[in-house]
Amino acid sequence: MKLFNSAYVNAPAGLVRRGAGRKIVRLTVKYGLIDLGERGLCLVDTGFGAEVMQGPRTAALRLYASVLRPRLVSDGSPEAMLRKLGAGVADVRHVVVTHFHADHISSLRAFPHACIVTCGETARRVLAMSPMAALRHGIFKELIPSHLAQRIAPLQAMKRLPTGTVLGEGYDLFGDASHLAIPLPGHALGHFGIFWRDENGPVIYATDAAWTLQALLQDATPFLSSAVVFDDRRAGRDSQALLRQFHREGGRIELCHEIEELPS
Repeated sequence: MKLFNSAYVNAPAGLVRRGAGRKIVRLTVKYGLIDLGERGLCLVDTGFGAEVMQGPRTAALRLYASVLRPRLVSDGSPEAMLRKLGAGVADVRHVVVTHFHADHISSLRAFPHACIVTCGETARRVLAMSPMAALRHGIFKELIPSHLAQRIAPLQAMKRLPTGTVLGEGYDLFGDASHLAIPLPGHALGHFGIFWRDENGPVIYATDAAWTLQALLQDATPFLSSAVVFDDRRAGRDSQALLRQFHREGGRIELCHEIEELPS
């Protein structure tokens, strides 16, 4: 799996890592791409897209955009990335949705023919939520495609296979044991990561289980951030502890958000 950056979001360093102070840092907002060969391409989430910043939106989504003020990366959208690779929207046969926060699904409607791979129970709960309940979970329902329920391939229908690591078992996403979905509860309803092996060993894209790798490995996620952003703070801390053990045993961790230095 390859990762691409869709946007930057600025935040005080102290909200990213405990004790880091008030300096403003720039965080990436990534999404992934898996080449399945003859079976087409698979996106892992879609990153931030223009849908958050413009067009018809609820007042809640406009407020969300005005607070976060994401700066979209030029040619960083999935559609632009695909064009650079000589592919198009129709080549994307699957979109894996690790969770339903706006910075992970904002461009989901741009892929109307793709199968959506996600936690089936989470999708059911999200679709049944009132707008107010969805907002409490950080979900903006206008970003969710119509007919979502008819397009879902639920994780729970997939075979579970061992990772051979402390992460335990995961759902076999494509039926070939190449990529497994690993539940990482805490950050959001149904939140999961993607596990695979490359030439250097086991890897997990842990999505939003932590803000940055440094904060994760130092167990330095600020209390305020976890209390406000995590759906279940205790479960989130357990997921982080599991990931630290995975790292100690030689696994590599990739995250959606990492700090990139602001230009001087």
